Amino acid sequence: MTAPPIRDADVSVLTLPREESPQEPRKSRPWLRWVGASIVCSGCLAGLFYWVLPALSPLPEVDTAPVRIVGSAMPSSLLSASGYVVAQRQASVASKGTGRLEYLAVTVGSRVKTGDIIARVQQDDVQAVQRQVHARLDMAKAALTNAQAELRDAHLTYARTKALLPNHFVSQAEFDTASTRLRRTEASVRSSAAAITAAEADVQTADVMLENTLIRAPFEGTVIKKFAEIGEVVAPMASSASSRGAVVLIADMASLAVETEISESSFSQIAQGQSAEITLDALQGKHYPAMVEQIVPTADRSKGTVLAKVRFVERDDRVLPEMSAKVSFSPVARQSDSTTPRLFVPSSALVQKNGRSVLYVLENETAREVSVEEVSRSGGDSEVRGSLAASSQVILAPPPSLHTGMKVRSRIPQREEHRP
Repeated sequence: MTAPPIRDADVSVLTLPREESPQEPRKSRPWLRWVGASIVCSGCLAGLFYWVLPALSPLPEVDTAPVRIVGSAMPSSLLSASGYVVAQRQASVASKGTGRLEYLAVTVGSRVKTGDIIARVQQDDVQAVQRQVHARLDMAKAALTNAQAELRDAHLTYARTKALLPNHFVSQAEFDTASTRLRRTEASVRSSAAAITAAEADVQTADVMLENTLIRAPFEGTVIKKFAEIGEVVAPMASSASSRGAVVLIADMASLAVETEISESSFSQIAQGQSAEITLDALQGKHYPAMVEQIVPTADRSKGTVLAKVRFVERDDRVLPEMSAKVSFSPVARQSDSTTPRLFVPSSALVQKNGRSVLYVLENETAREVSVEEVSRSGGDSEVRGSLAASSQVILAPPPSLHTGMKVRSRIPQREEHRP
């Protein structure tokens, strides 16, 4: 037989019942909540008393007065001028002799020392002249040697004839001949010596001519321009249109200074030795300390200016000639500026504290104690010495409870109402 199909069977009968463990009841602690709430409330009340209540309570009011300064001079306005960097020591180096340039040892930017050979002019003809004068000098020296030998022989002959003449062993004519020969050989020796001197002068001239073909650096510096090339003809005065007058231009970088023109109206604001500051347009943000080295003792009537030369106190290799520059001059100290300003405050602002005079300055509604020295007292004012600014406000008749850092405010005087 076939079993009947199971429909809508109740499967809950297949589930086994679970035994639940009994839960322990939680112990309530209400006192912890009260403690936490009390701490939070205490913090809020403390913040209220510390920040809120002082802000709401009015600040104590005090009377103030400004510091008076007597004898101070207003600083001169800062004078500025523009100019250019110029080497105060520079030279266009040329050849002393005329010739074709056959050697050039430098380029633009080369650094040279005193006496270094920069270039050389063709010197074959000068060397030939030098060899010729040296040969003449040798000939003159040989002629002097021959003349000196003749002079020794003439001396011996003269001595013999002079000794034999009294005994009539020689005639008077022979003695006269020996005497004449002696004088002639002496003159020959002097002539040979003079010829040697002339030959030595010719040698010196030839040496100078040969040295003139070498173009040397007159001082230590840097080559900033080159005017001639190898193969060109150089001449001292550049008399020809095809010749060059100078070979190179050398500048001493240690002598760089800014040349600036000062108007006659501002001339009184600068002096020799005055401090200044140089800024270059090529090096923005870099400030070079400087000093006024020279004020040219003449004015330009067409421009109404005076030329001043400002020397670098400190510089670097980036400073180059012909750069545009600006110079800011420090104010000139005058005799009237040297007077020390005198500070005066109301005498009621001074109090004695620990055996010293102090006063209180009001800054941003805060009192600050300042130690001063009372110099003199006249009427209701006292002259004091101390670190006080011209804009300081001193507190009059400070109360004993006043101390540094205490918040106070200045009492604003009420305006009197004028009734008609």
